[in-house]
Amino acid sequence: MTVSSRCICTAIDAKALARIIEGHADGATYIDSHPWIVARELLVDATAAEQRLPLVFATGNPIAFSHWAFVATIEVRELHHGSWESHCEIGVLKPVNPIWESIGSIVLAPSAEQLHRERVEPVHIHRQMLNEQHIWPYAVCETPAFIADHPP
Repeated sequence: MTVSSRCICTAIDAKALARIIEGHADGATYIDSHPWIVARELLVDATAAEQRLPLVFATGNPIAFSHWAFVATIEVRELHHGSWESHCEIGVLKPVNPIWESIGSIVLAPSAEQLHRERVEPVHIHRQMLNEQHIWPYAVCETPAFIADHPP
């Protein structure tokens, strides 16, 4: 399997990340109160294309990327009207190389229209760097080279 051109980036509490790292050597479940509907769609698309979808965690103050893993499943549950819970099963967490820890080292995924325009028109490639406002509850980004080059 290859790696998807898209990844999910999210912020996580340092204590929650430590619990995942210490308690689950083979993988873990990340739970969020936001409905990860688009993330689940990305996972479905990646799986259909025989690709793996990465999830990159940021933590700390100032916020910085810390670890990443491949997503196994995403289940979105509506607990009651307006209240959600997303369960994201992930594989083994891997540390992010220090040169990629900056939140601005990963770019937001461009729209399909922007990618099409870059292919058919003589326009400059434009990418927007991720920042703290984009990462809550999660951001859809281009998969960075340190993951894209990683054997799945």
